[in-house]
Amino acid sequence: MATALIRHWQMLRLIPRAPRKLSTAMLHAQLAERGFKVDLRSVQRDLHKLSLRFPLVCDERHRPHGWSWSSTAEAFDVPGMDLHTALAFRLAEDHLAHLMPGATMSYLSPHFRHARTVLAEAGGEGVPRWLDKVRVVPAGMPMAPPKIDQEVLEAVHTGLLHGRQLNLRYRPRNADEDKEYVANPHGLVYRDSVAYLVCSLWQYDDVLQLALHRVSHAAVSDLPRHVPEGLSLDAYIAAGEFGFRLGDQPVPLVVRMHPCVSVRLYETPLAEDQVLTTGDDGWVHLRATVADTAQLRVWLRGHGELCEVLEPASLRDELAVNARALARMYADDDGATA
Repeated sequence: MATALIRHWQMLRLIPRAPRKLSTAMLHAQLAERGFKVDLRSVQRDLHKLSLRFPLVCDERHRPHGWSWSSTAEAFDVPGMDLHTALAFRLAEDHLAHLMPGATMSYLSPHFRHARTVLAEAGGEGVPRWLDKVRVVPAGMPMAPPKIDQEVLEAVHTGLLHGRQLNLRYRPRNADEDKEYVANPHGLVYRDSVAYLVCSLWQYDDVLQLALHRVSHAAVSDLPRHVPEGLSLDAYIAAGEFGFRLGDQPVPLVVRMHPCVSVRLYETPLAEDQVLTTGDDGWVHLRATVADTAQLRVWLRGHGELCEVLEPASLRDELAVNARALARMYADDDGATA
């Protein structure tokens, strides 16, 4: 009796969720590999008995017939899912869903449903109420994420997962119509509310970024992707590419700033070599080597008169030109631009 119970449990673990299926002969072979000595007829009888108690289905449309867990079956866990595991699944569902391939999400859906049930049935304070007590707030101006075609997203996920080229219709910024591209997908990066496909085109080695919401169509090719030699997604990001690089060389930045601006930099440095010193006037001098990006300029301009660039001179001159243009814009009392 105990041996049969253990064999039944192993059978339930081996049977896949629909649309995948496992034939009785394959199940018999896998049981044999695990040390269960039982004939094929016994396995067939066991399957029919288990299907009376569990949501197991047999696909008899094609031979060999195959057994599956129903696609809508709840997750079957022994031991049962505890509150902390349920909370982890709920957080993953809310915050990681867009990072996972659709196929992966479909396999996790029963666990997500089960997690919601576990938390709902627990009630009360503590772990079940954690999701009501934690929020993620954007650091900058909050913006609604652009809409991405779900078929496009699924194709991109598939191309990335299996290393296949993508045939895209993409509309570049400020263009009037879509253009056809053959893209080699190397990574998917979410920056603020925008998703970017890091890729190279055709057989070129230049790596660039395509905003997914500007892709109107994507199809997975049978051809393997072309990968530039030495490409690393982490190194690409660390080089400042997602700050929209304006120059290849790093910037030796020296900034004089009001103490209220420097407070955050003591806790979250701008760079590994950052040095902060306080001058006789009470203002703080920042020295740091940073990437030469558009994002750097947005950060500096965002502090207005509380932040003065001292070095490099080229960056100081650039911001001075911007400041004079801004002053002219606001000099007109009627609010009209110069």
